[in-house]
Amino acid sequence: MTEASAVASFRRVTPGIVASARLAMANDVPDTTKSEIALLLKKAAPVLGIDGTTYHVMDILLGLSRADDWKGSGRPIVAISNAKLAEYTMRSERTVIRCIRRLVEAGIAAYRDSSTGRRFVYRNDQGEVVAGFGIDFTPARVRVEELTQAVTRYQQRLAIELAAKRDIARLSRAIEDMCVAFPDETIDVRAELAAISLLKVDIVARAKETQLLHDRVVESLPSEHIPFNMTSEGDISVTPIINTTLESPPGSKKQKTRSNEREHNSNNDRYAADLAFEKKLSANPAVEQETFGVAQRDVDAVQGEILGSVSVGLLQAACPEAQAMIGTQFDSWATLSRSGEVLRRMIGLSEAGWADGKQKVGSYAAAAILATVLEKSIRDPEQISKPGGYFRAMIDRALEGKLNLERSLFGLADNRYGKTQK
Repeated sequence: MTEASAVASFRRVTPGIVASARLAMANDVPDTTKSEIALLLKKAAPVLGIDGTTYHVMDILLGLSRADDWKGSGRPIVAISNAKLAEYTMRSERTVIRCIRRLVEAGIAAYRDSSTGRRFVYRNDQGEVVAGFGIDFTPARVRVEELTQAVTRYQQRLAIELAAKRDIARLSRAIEDMCVAFPDETIDVRAELAAISLLKVDIVARAKETQLLHDRVVESLPSEHIPFNMTSEGDISVTPIINTTLESPPGSKKQKTRSNEREHNSNNDRYAADLAFEKKLSANPAVEQETFGVAQRDVDAVQGEILGSVSVGLLQAACPEAQAMIGTQFDSWATLSRSGEVLRRMIGLSEAGWADGKQKVGSYAAAAILATVLEKSIRDPEQISKPGGYFRAMIDRALEGKLNLERSLFGLADNRYGKTQK
């Protein structure tokens, strides 16, 4: 039987709303699970243009849906008033209305309006929906395969763009080195390199142009001037020597290595989650006096202070949801740093905010903080309504010497293992 999705006459209908209504009327709806669709929609949020409060509203609505409604003939309809959503998100009702409209026009939800505009769901004794009016997520069920492919393409495009950025940086350094070493043979090369950076093309095209310029400069030099290729690009992969000592971040202070038993099995010596903003205790009161000059603090010193007792293994154990969302495992500091661009998009952080964070605390520390914020926002979105602002606040606390990232990560890891053991 074809399902009807009524749109009330008081709404201003757009092509996007009509398209979502048609999707909600589909007969053949694939089965999925609530957890799978929630993770998929969060991954697809950058593709669909969903961020900020809209992301928060979507997360609340998905959380209120019933797991059984995502299978069989069920319809995942959520009946909650705009006033209650405004209370949950601490926004105005008009803002909530606009956010729901964005979800509908994005093609993942549909309006299912009653004649009075009131939202309610009636169920029989078996829990099946007899009559339901509210926000219908059936379009998301219908588009599961399409959204999965869109997310895959988006992640592949991000990987290509990140590789292009690395190529541009590497080749630009090589060209600059040749200009310094052989100024007579490379008179106009710097100007050509600057012109490439001003081209109104995508970053992949700029990387190709930079590669062509690099190759041309190398070919123009006499054979005795061609530098040795010292880069590791293209090296064969070999089996690394296993080191039982946890990797420390570059530039961090030397500290005693924590045993695996301390990191994974000692619950009595750690506190619970979300104490990242608590100030670290110091035996020397003079340390507190240094926080007044945070603007003059060395970036490497700040990064070492933040990550001095944080290992890659701890980040990997504490942030499983963040790694699953971006499809990357934090197996090294370099991998974590390269994931920063994807992580910032997932929490809706601007490029300027991300650049400012890296400039203040270093790229490794900023990426570790970003991963922590994303993990917390996934686990408890109601606690962190503005992940971008939360990230900036953590950066400010780090500059003041009051950020205890290690304790926050141990709390996240403890919560994860506690859920696993239940």
